[in-house]
Amino acid sequence: MQFLPIVERELRVAARHSRTWWRRVLTLVVALGVFAFTCLLIGRWTSLNQIGKEIFEALGGFGLLYALLAGPLSSVDCISRERRDGTLGLLFLTNLHSYDIVLGKIVAASFDMLLGLVAALPVLSLPLLMGGVTLAQFARLALALADVIFLSLALGICISSLFRSARAAVVISLAILFALTFGLTFLGEEILHIPQTGIVPAFFYSFCPFYTFELCLKVPMREPAWKFWLNLGGLQAFAWSCLVMACFRTGTVWRDLPASAVTRRWHEFFLKLKRGRTRTRMAWRAMLERNPIHWLEGRDRLQERILWSLFLLITIGFALTQISSNDGPSDGLVITWAWWAHCVLCLWIALQGPRRLADDKQSGALELILCTPLSSRDIIRGNMQALQRRFGRVFVGLLALDGFLVFAHFSHNGGWRAFRENDLFQLSLWGLVIFPLQAYSLARLGLYHGLLHANSIRASFVSIWKVGLLPWILFFLTVLACDMASSRFKNLRLTETLVFSLWATCHLIPCLLFLFQANWFLKYRFRLLALTSGRRPWWKWFRRASSL
Repeated sequence: MQFLPIVERELRVAARHSRTWWRRVLTLVVALGVFAFTCLLIGRWTSLNQIGKEIFEALGGFGLLYALLAGPLSSVDCISRERRDGTLGLLFLTNLHSYDIVLGKIVAASFDMLLGLVAALPVLSLPLLMGGVTLAQFARLALALADVIFLSLALGICISSLFRSARAAVVISLAILFALTFGLTFLGEEILHIPQTGIVPAFFYSFCPFYTFELCLKVPMREPAWKFWLNLGGLQAFAWSCLVMACFRTGTVWRDLPASAVTRRWHEFFLKLKRGRTRTRMAWRAMLERNPIHWLEGRDRLQERILWSLFLLITIGFALTQISSNDGPSDGLVITWAWWAHCVLCLWIALQGPRRLADDKQSGALELILCTPLSSRDIIRGNMQALQRRFGRVFVGLLALDGFLVFAHFSHNGGWRAFRENDLFQLSLWGLVIFPLQAYSLARLGLYHGLLHANSIRASFVSIWKVGLLPWILFFLTVLACDMASSRFKNLRLTETLVFSLWATCHLIPCLLFLFQANWFLKYRFRLLALTSGRRPWWKWFRRASSL
């Protein structure tokens, strides 16, 4: 048998697939869009060298985000899908080894990402021609992007070998990457107060991708080169240890050995956390008569308890900080906290929204449910009630915490009159409208795309694209168009009120349109979506729906 046969097979399959080429084109288009937006936004105010520096930093930031999402988007479900399908053991009936499977999966997953990186590198080199950026910085950034992509892919395939569920693998891989990138930075700067210069930060941040990009994007480069190579070596060591763990786990997990006594005790402990005690289960059994879907989905209390635990810890931390500090929270803390908390909660809703319907459709259980006296309205209502029970009260608590932070900030900075005259007042009012609408839209779109795709991870990413990413793209394009028009029309100015209104409008319109589409299909074409396999273009759905 030839060397690494799965690698060759996966590369041939990826080379013939059309999405391989379209993803490379999409990456190039996004890089060109970031370049054009940054250039037009600051091109009239600074010199050419400063423009090149700003564009290089903007492209580097988007490159860091692209590199971090490489693993959760491509390699996090490689091994776990084989385990769910029961085909992982069949691979070991041949002469294949665990490293053949792991390397084959990671090469297939990295093929699209590396092609996208190669397509974006010419755009990344344009600031080099504009000035302000040296060739050494460009080479460092290219090496850092490749290194972080490899780290993300290795971590994704390691988590995929440890967990059978794709959703759990995505959440845990995102949490670990978030902790390595921003958690280490927050721990070192805010808690340990590690200085920016010296030997200590080089070793403390050796596994931090954010520190890597700080070393690459600083103009001029003042840090010695050994710090950069030490950081790259730390990331490589972490990535290769993840690959070794994935090979070891893949070689043993397919055997389905009986669980040990310790494993069974932990399983019973987590089952009690999920379902509650006997008295709680007996009280919850009354929901079975009212809505069986809500009873089935609402039995899992573990995620709700995790959410409440995190919320209480954060609330206690803010309260203790407010008591011990004489100054209120700053504007940046209020805005940054609200945005991050909303993004994390909406991401959680997007991952959990399509789970039940997508899994039931994939396993065929949804067809059996449709044979019962339950109507489609009862199924939708049960899923929505379960999501509301799991996330609704925590969401209201987060809004209350945001209101407390705003009140604490302005109670130390002029009171109610200063709050009304501040730009944060208008942003807070728009946030009270946008944030609940986005959370509700993600829940409804999750149900719709769970039926449409029958793959919960894909359905979650489509919902995030429609409600989370598309409004920001529309907002940036609208601001860019208004900025270009303001140079011709003197009366048109980009004030804070106009920017906040554009931000709210660009979020309201897509959410309302996609929410109307999801509600229409869930109300009138639920059975058609449930009994149809595969994804169709929207015009074919409307044409078939109109013929029925």
